[in-house]
Amino acid sequence: MAFHGSLVLAVITYAILVVIASVVTLLIAYLLYIKYTHIKYRHIPGPQRSSFIFGNDVMLRERLEEDAIGRLVYDMYKKYGMIHKWHLLHRVLIFVVDSKLVKTILTNSLHTKPPYDYKKMQFVFGERLGGTGLVSELDHSKYEKKRSLINPAFNRKYLMGLIDKFNTSADRFVQNLMFVADGQQEVCMLDKFNAVALDNIGRVGFSMQLDVIDDPNCPFPSAIETVKKGVMETLLKPWLWMVPTEEAANFRTEVREAARLIRNAGRDIILERMASRRRGEDVPKDILTHILNASDNLSNQGFGMEEMIDEFLTFFIAGQETTGSLLSFTIQQLCRYPDVYEKVKQELDEKLGDKKFVSYEDIMKLEYLMLVLKEILRLFPPAQGASRVLGFDVQYEQYHLPKGTIVMAMGLMDCYFDNPEEFRPERFRYEDDEQRMRSMYAYIPFSFGHRSCIGQQFAYIEARMILAKLLRSFHFKLVPGQRFTASTRITHRPRDGCLTYISQL
Repeated sequence: MAFHGSLVLAVITYAILVVIASVVTLLIAYLLYIKYTHIKYRHIPGPQRSSFIFGNDVMLRERLEEDAIGRLVYDMYKKYGMIHKWHLLHRVLIFVVDSKLVKTILTNSLHTKPPYDYKKMQFVFGERLGGTGLVSELDHSKYEKKRSLINPAFNRKYLMGLIDKFNTSADRFVQNLMFVADGQQEVCMLDKFNAVALDNIGRVGFSMQLDVIDDPNCPFPSAIETVKKGVMETLLKPWLWMVPTEEAANFRTEVREAARLIRNAGRDIILERMASRRRGEDVPKDILTHILNASDNLSNQGFGMEEMIDEFLTFFIAGQETTGSLLSFTIQQLCRYPDVYEKVKQELDEKLGDKKFVSYEDIMKLEYLMLVLKEILRLFPPAQGASRVLGFDVQYEQYHLPKGTIVMAMGLMDCYFDNPEEFRPERFRYEDDEQRMRSMYAYIPFSFGHRSCIGQQFAYIEARMILAKLLRSFHFKLVPGQRFTASTRITHRPRDGCLTYISQL
C-alpha cells in the first residue's frame, strides 16, 4: 500500500512539474514573440512603451477616459508624422494618415479586416452576435456576393420611396419632444436620437412596429447598449471572459442575454416574412426582403437562418448607432456655434417654409445643412478610421510594412484640412479641384473602397429629415458644464450625451 501511495504521489508530482514547465515554456515563448515584434517594427516611430508586455496599453486607456482615440492619433501625428506605431501586448498597430497610402490600402481587397477585432463582433462571450454580417464578414469574396444582393435596398429609387415613413417617424419624434420642451428639463439628446433612429431602421428596414420613441420600456435600446459595451470591453480586456468575480460573471450573462434578445427578434421577423412570402402576399422591398433574397441565391453557400439573423442584427444596430451619434454631435455643435445655427435655420426657412411634409426634393435643397453634417462627420466620425491587415508587403517612403501588419487609416490632419480642429462647415465648399483631391482620401467617415458603409446615403437622408423637422419646431440650448469630447463604444458618441434644454418655437 505504501508503495502504491508513493507511486501515486510521484505521478502527481511529475504531472504538476510538467504543467509548470509547459506554462513557463509558453510564457517564455510569448515574451520572445513580443520581443520579436519590438525588433520587427523598431524602424517606425512611436511613443515609448510604458511596459514591455502591455506596451502603450496604459496610455491608451488613460486617453480613452478623456477623449476618443482620434484625438490621441492626432497628437501622435503632430509629434511623429504621417506614420507611427502603438504596442498593445503582442500586437503592433501602425497608424497612417497619408491620404495616398490610405487610398492604396483601402481600395485593395487583398488587405483584409483584422480578425482579432472583428471576431469580437462575431461572437461575444461565446454568444453569437454579428456573426458573418456585412460588417464582420472577413472573407472578401463572400462579402462581395452578399453586398451585391443587398445593395438594391439602398439605391436612390428605394430611398426616395422611404420619404413617407421618414416623415411619419420624424413627426412622431417632434410630438414626443413636446412633452419635455419646457426650457427647464435636462434632455439627453443622444438617448432621444438613438430612439428615433432605431424606430426608423425598424420601420423602413424591417417593417417592425417597435414604438421605441414613445415606449420607455422598449427593451431594444438597452439591449443594444449592453452588447456594444460587451464588445468594447472584450476589445480592451481580452481576459474578461475568464475573470472569476461575480460582477464579471453577471456582466457576461447580461451581454449574452442581450445578444439573444436581439437575435430572437430577428428570427421572429424573418420567419414571419418567410411565411408571408409562402402565402403569396405582397411584401415590401425593404432590407429584410433583400436579406431573404440573398439567402435564396446563396442557400448552397451556407447562407441560412443564422446568417440572415447576422444581417438583421448588423443593420439593426448600425442603423441606430451612426445616425444617433451624428444627430447628437450636430445639435451639440450648432448650440456651440450660434452663427452656424442661424445659417441652418435660415436655410430651412428659405427652402422649406411652413411645409409639414418634407419631400426627397426638399431634402436635396438643404445644401448648407449637408455641409454641416459633413463637418460633423469629419470631426466626429462614427468610427475613427479603418483597420486592415496587409495582404502583402507595402513600402511607404523609408518605412517597410511587412505582410500581416495591422494598419489603421486615419484622417483629420492639418496637412489636408486647414485648422482641422476648427468647426467650419464652409470648408466643404471646395474652391478648386486641387483642394477637393487633397482631402478626398483623408475624409473617410464611412470608409471607402470595397468595404465602404452601405447605409451612408440612408443616414444622410434620415439625418436631414429629422433635423429639418426639429429645428423648425424647437430651440436647443446646451446644459452648462458638460464636456465636448467623444467617448468610444465601438462607435463614437458625445461623452455626456448632448444634454440640452428644449423650448418650443
